[in-house]
Amino acid sequence: MELFYDNSTITAICTAPGMAGISIVRLSGADAYPIADAFCKNSPILPSAMAPGTFRLFHLRDPSDASPIDEAIVLAFRAPNSYTGEDVIEFQIHGGRISATRVMKGLIHCGARPAEPGEFSKRAFLNGRMDLSEAEAVIDIISAQSERAGRAAAEQLEGSLGRRVNACYDELMTICADVEASLDFADYESTGILEEVDVTARISDIRSNLEKLAATWREGILLREGALVVLSGIPNSGKSTLFNAMLGAFRSIVTDIPGTTRDSIEEAMLLNGIPLRITDTAGLRDSDGIVERIGIDRAKKLIANADVNLRIIDMTAEIEPQLSWIDDTAADPLKTIAVLNKSDIAPRDRVSTLPQELAAKDFTTVIVSAKTGAGIDELKAAMTKKICDDLPDEGGQDVAVSTRHHTLLKEGIEALDEALELYKHDAENAAVFCAQSLRRAAESIGEITGRTYSEDLLDIIFSRFCIGK
Repeated sequence: MELFYDNSTITAICTAPGMAGISIVRLSGADAYPIADAFCKNSPILPSAMAPGTFRLFHLRDPSDASPIDEAIVLAFRAPNSYTGEDVIEFQIHGGRISATRVMKGLIHCGARPAEPGEFSKRAFLNGRMDLSEAEAVIDIISAQSERAGRAAAEQLEGSLGRRVNACYDELMTICADVEASLDFADYESTGILEEVDVTARISDIRSNLEKLAATWREGILLREGALVVLSGIPNSGKSTLFNAMLGAFRSIVTDIPGTTRDSIEEAMLLNGIPLRITDTAGLRDSDGIVERIGIDRAKKLIANADVNLRIIDMTAEIEPQLSWIDDTAADPLKTIAVLNKSDIAPRDRVSTLPQELAAKDFTTVIVSAKTGAGIDELKAAMTKKICDDLPDEGGQDVAVSTRHHTLLKEGIEALDEALELYKHDAENAAVFCAQSLRRAAESIGEITGRTYSEDLLDIIFSRFCIGK
């Protein structure tokens, strides 16, 4: 799809605000060099005379009144060998906002306009410098919460996802061409262009490859958004104490008063390279208080959506009511860890027998004392196993698709299933409708890399970027 290309020259401050060693101001577009020259008129050489891919020290002056702004390292890039594929100038000046803001004002005075969020990367895509999956990897690198997430994003930026999707797309288009060509011949068998077995095998092979990519979605979600870990239990079971112990910081209020925590409290932490959103919830009990009931309802919803449920069981209290709350909250046993708390003061016989009782409910059990810290490492190991059991070993998977990619892959798979079903039940007339299904599959997966796209799609993707990227 051809879009209107705005070839105006754009500029933005690329570095975060505040005190720092340097600030970077980027300028991209057809007039980048003439505008940059206006800041360096007293220099023996102008930016426009610099060799591409080089840098030079300049004393920048305000084009409006020739007043000094700052010293700057100016980097020069010529189209198409730049980030955006256009002529690009970058000014590296001293940190802080004043000099960077003065440079920006001067650039706008000379004809540049402020860049929109993600506009530099959007131009890079439109100029063929990167595909959409690679552009999305840029924002994933910026927002990565762990080293593992950063590595996965870097793999995607280097084209790990794009290469696999494009191979499927190209093969789909080849099959489409073969199917459509066969419609021009009355005798398919004599032409050799289209054989049912050959076509279905090729479609099935593509489908298998798309399924493998779609299967990486869970890892992609965990790396980008983190796993949701929910702590729940009756009031005074030690949830908040355990919450603070796991974080290594005092975050949740701890008292002997039942119902102190009335709403969920969420904090972030890393567990073996996986970001976690760990949430302390209101104590589960029958309550007449409106505020507390709302908190309990929220807790139940969080429990239902959690990647890992930590069900805190107070081994000094009556056990049966606590187990009934587990049954009442629709927690998935495979995602649940029964955390047997207060091991430092619980009766010894209960500490030894309770894990066996809970094993019958398919719960993983860990004995801890949130107060002393005993068992916390074992709990973290159990959480890691719950989260990572169905994930590949770190470094063993070069692709982890996003929710957007997963949706498009599933749409493509559904279209391929339609094509295969047509051949299964009506091979003689399948070609007429098969081509439509194959093209729909190609359009879906083509949106992953931008082989097919709309202006609305680009707006959605690049609006997530910061200004200056």
